[in-house]
Amino acid sequence: MNNRVVLIGRPNVGKSSLFNRIIGQRRSVVEDVPGITRDSVEAKGEWKGKEFLLVDTGGMVPDTEDEIFSKIRETVKREVDRADVILFVVSAREGLTPLDSAIARLLYPYRDKVLVVANKADSRREEDAALEFFSLGFEKLFPVSAVHGRGVGELLDEVVSRLKEDRVELSYEGVHLTFVGRPNVGKSSLINALLKEERVIVSPVAGTTRDTLEIPFSWEGNDFVLVDTPGVRRPARVEFGVEFFSVNRTLRAVERSDVVCLVIDLSEGVTRQDKRLAGLIERRYRGCVVVANKADLSPLSEDGALNLIRKELFFLDFAPVVFTVATEGKGVEDILRSTLLVYRDYTRQHKTSFVNRAVQRVLREKPPPRYRGREVKVYYAFQEGIKPPTVVVITNHPEGWKESYVRFFVRRLRSLLRIEHSPLRLVLRERG
Repeated sequence: MNNRVVLIGRPNVGKSSLFNRIIGQRRSVVEDVPGITRDSVEAKGEWKGKEFLLVDTGGMVPDTEDEIFSKIRETVKREVDRADVILFVVSAREGLTPLDSAIARLLYPYRDKVLVVANKADSRREEDAALEFFSLGFEKLFPVSAVHGRGVGELLDEVVSRLKEDRVELSYEGVHLTFVGRPNVGKSSLINALLKEERVIVSPVAGTTRDTLEIPFSWEGNDFVLVDTPGVRRPARVEFGVEFFSVNRTLRAVERSDVVCLVIDLSEGVTRQDKRLAGLIERRYRGCVVVANKADLSPLSEDGALNLIRKELFFLDFAPVVFTVATEGKGVEDILRSTLLVYRDYTRQHKTSFVNRAVQRVLREKPPPRYRGREVKVYYAFQEGIKPPTVVVITNHPEGWKESYVRFFVRRLRSLLRIEHSPLRLVLRERG
């Protein structure tokens, strides 16, 4: 079972606040609006030397026809079956509700695993009021305040006493592969197709994904961390609140990535927002795979679509393009193959002598233009790092390198250094 501890409850009882409190960092989006968490968010927790996997689930509404809540309900039922400990979170401030009772009935078959957690017990009066939750029929009740940390230690003492293992196997090592794109282009569907399970909630409703989800994954002996992100709309349409924080998490996920999958909806072509996101990836010098999803709905042939993408995203000329139909699983493993090609170049390291020979060859082909009537000299060069490959050129006039020449220089240097599928970062420094 791998010491799996699952948080369950109706919307807006503070599950995500408790999740963040237990793991000691802000991983789940928290906002005073029902239904913020939708997908299951996982992280490793630790208490008194014992590790466990903590799972935050979406707010559960047992009897509803709403599509997203129905899918949350399916996800929660799957998590309950796999859990070692179930933390049934209720609100001491609001008291017992019919929705709490309905969820309790669903949990009765698992009563031996259930601990009732009366959250928002921020005062002695609310602690006393929490006693009414004993009427739900479970043996253990813990009044806590996730915001202030009250009672959380006692709760965790009980949790770890029920766990068999001291350690959990959850590694976030591997190629961090982040899926970004506009809302409803198929990012979550692609991840589910790769995992071959409905791990991420998918709906035609734009904006279904609100958290960034990190999912360890192995394929043909290679380790990945698949990162699903909320869809990013154009800035003028993003309102402050849940979506604002979700977009910021997407941007941070790009910063932490090794490779970014820019997912576009090929049935709509390449939009202005696709170009904005592509520009963000280029400016952050991240490896990239362009995923043209919904290829079956495009009026263009594959060659025609490739020409369109190369024309509109010309500044990502290093990024492989993959055509997929996520709903049918077509082309999805090509994403991983292309990612490994990109990562190979993204981590390519060269000796200083090889870098200098390549630089000199570029200079012989086309030297830098003169600067204020003076010759622009290059003294030597070296590779400073990887992720991205970074080449430092020592020159007498860094400010004299025109942007058009820099673009030519980088393009030729990438070719000579055999960095075909990765960006190359060029740093110009003055000697001394």
